[in-house]
Amino acid sequence: MGFEVRVDIAGAVEIVRAAVGFEWHWGAADVAGFARRMGWSTPLPVGTFRSGAVFARTGLQVWWDSALFWGSEHGLDYVRMPISDCPSRSVFAGDELLADALARATAAFTERWGEPESTDAGPAEGVAWRFPNLFAGLTIGADTIDLLLVAPAQQRYWMDMRHEAARRRTALGGWGRLTEQLAGFLDGLPVEARLVLTAPGGRYLQFTAEPERLHCELSRSEFIDPTWRYGTETEKELTAQGWTAAPDANWWRALTRGSGNIALSTLARQTTDALRLLGVTAATELVADAWVEGGEDLDTSALGIPEHPTARSQRAEFLRRHTAVEADAEPLRIDVPGGVEIARAARDFAWTWTRADVAAFLEVTGWKPVHEPREGEREVWADTEVRVEGPRARFTFDGDRLESVCVTLSDSIESFLYDEGLPAEVREQRTAAFTRAFDGFRSEFGTPVHAVLWHAHGPVWPSARLSLGLVADEDTVNLHLVNPAERERRLIIEQQQAAHRARDREWGQFFDDLAGLATDLTPDGQLTVDGGADNRARIDLDGETVRLELSSATARHLSPRVLRFMLRDGWLAPDSRYPLWRITLPLPALPRDYRFLAQLSVWPLRARMGPEMPLRVRLDGVEQPLRFPSTGAARQ
Repeated sequence: MGFEVRVDIAGAVEIVRAAVGFEWHWGAADVAGFARRMGWSTPLPVGTFRSGAVFARTGLQVWWDSALFWGSEHGLDYVRMPISDCPSRSVFAGDELLADALARATAAFTERWGEPESTDAGPAEGVAWRFPNLFAGLTIGADTIDLLLVAPAQQRYWMDMRHEAARRRTALGGWGRLTEQLAGFLDGLPVEARLVLTAPGGRYLQFTAEPERLHCELSRSEFIDPTWRYGTETEKELTAQGWTAAPDANWWRALTRGSGNIALSTLARQTTDALRLLGVTAATELVADAWVEGGEDLDTSALGIPEHPTARSQRAEFLRRHTAVEADAEPLRIDVPGGVEIARAARDFAWTWTRADVAAFLEVTGWKPVHEPREGEREVWADTEVRVEGPRARFTFDGDRLESVCVTLSDSIESFLYDEGLPAEVREQRTAAFTRAFDGFRSEFGTPVHAVLWHAHGPVWPSARLSLGLVADEDTVNLHLVNPAERERRLIIEQQQAAHRARDREWGQFFDDLAGLATDLTPDGQLTVDGGADNRARIDLDGETVRLELSSATARHLSPRVLRFMLRDGWLAPDSRYPLWRITLPLPALPRDYRFLAQLSVWPLRARMGPEMPLRVRLDGVEQPLRFPSTGAARQ
């Protein structure tokens, strides 16, 4: 669309320069000390939280000018702060815009401090430069470019964890990695989706996501290239492995949807084993193709194998010839001059951001209310004079506080007519309409910033009295007029989400570490997860299975609600033959199954634990140095 993400490179360089000169002890005192050194606001817990991560306002020239201090009772681990504005990664080339912004910041850092030493920045992937007292890293966050200042000990920890993960991934081999990735891909396959894995000679697997089951087909010998046909011995082996032969059709098997993580992993292993039985010697021989019937192609990059070379072009041609509604193939009409005129009026209007603004702004614009506003209603609608079908404006309230005004600037696509999402050419029409609006607004109001308008991302022209911007939703292009105070309220939400992301990352690493110990169990070995006060779970290797058990003392104190969730997740309740809650994992198992087992071992324990009580992990009675996820705040 002709503009790039704003990055405060000068501010980021100044932060690193100051951090290199700061006397770090990586303890609690550094939180307030570094904030004072930088002139930031006093670090405080987010919102009304009394514990957890602490944040300071940085004053950088970006939309979310906030730094997260993440630590634990052991000290301060790292400081993380956005140094760019926040385009949505899901629409209008957001990923490309962020990648360009990261490249510009990286180039500036490299010019000053040389080539980066690491591709990791603490818990994040990116680039990092080593200094005597810290690592400074750049990474792409949720929708921003982030700068991290990382304690050297924490940098070493995360690098070690990545090396261990890479070692285990390499040990899986090509087929093991494909099976692991296939199980995860199938888990997220939407209804009416198809996934096809094709090998030379027309050998293939096809998965179809039906409403109640996941159906799989394997190419029958008669239907493939003669070079690759197989005989009765292979057919007997397929039958022994649970495949069903059908007259004049492919081999098939099915799995009821919702059968659980372990069942899905078993299906993935059975299907990749079948490909090998048909003579596919390596996963690198395969190409992938996935789509939703009547809708979009699906991104298959998570499978780690190439995309089928002709799939997208063939379906794009099909969609061009079968547009669901003929009118939608035409350019989407948008009233740019009308939108600019409304934006001018909004900039000149004396907003109070109360219900009184409705009548006053309607008088200025000449709009008519759809109905007589009622006291306390959440939304008030008005008919506008924008020259499109369905010209409406929506005033949204929280009590008596006006949050935003949303004005429709374009005709509607009517996405409900498309069962499986918008075809590519219809999305292109929406993008073209949005681009025309953006160009018109930029000519009138100058270059915008990437920001958040109430709940949506878009280009924003901010001022002291008003934040106005453009947003493309599923059906229309809209002009948003938003109370500038919403930015502060949304910042609190963003801070909470940043803290949750940091905590989830640490929990994820804890589960990976615990799963690694379970994977390496020897016969008669025992892994104990201890939450204190007779609150324990145990994982042991028992012949051809791995078994997870919950102590009877833990189970006695769990609420009925927690027990219902456990049954949903696959736990077996005690019975006359076995007195404990348990889960049995048949071998061989995938890494994702061990990780699932690790998660299930922890959640019942956490239901009884206090917020500050750590878990302890013992292997054959010896305590293991697993790092328990921190609370997110260094103790002061």
